[in-house]
Amino acid sequence: MEVGSRRLLHLNATTHPTAEWTLQQFRETLPGDHPNRFVIHDRDAIFSARLDDELTGLGVRVVTTPVRSPKANAFCERLIGTIRRECLDFLIVTSRPVLGGLHHEYGLEKQAG
Repeated sequence: MEVGSRRLLHLNATTHPTAEWTLQQFRETLPGDHPNRFVIHDRDAIFSARLDDELTGLGVRVVTTPVRSPKANAFCERLIGTIRRECLDFLIVTSRPVLGGLHHEYGLEKQAG
């Protein structure tokens, strides 16, 4: 999510994310001419030192949130809460394709910018 505009830059999901899958998502999100300066992430094992090195190579500074500080990434926490309350609390998702299609219905598709 781009903090200034609150736009989602990229949206994808997988059942079993890995460091390599996560790195590929960042590669798709951060093209060579991107204006982004920072990537903020938590301390999940997916965010390895190699992934951080690759992100630095893409031209962004990696900022890791403090231990046990869910409010440190308040923008992301608020976005997830909003999606849950305004979208998922009113629907029964019966399959992965249905869940994948919800991003379009609620205006969460990747926006050019």
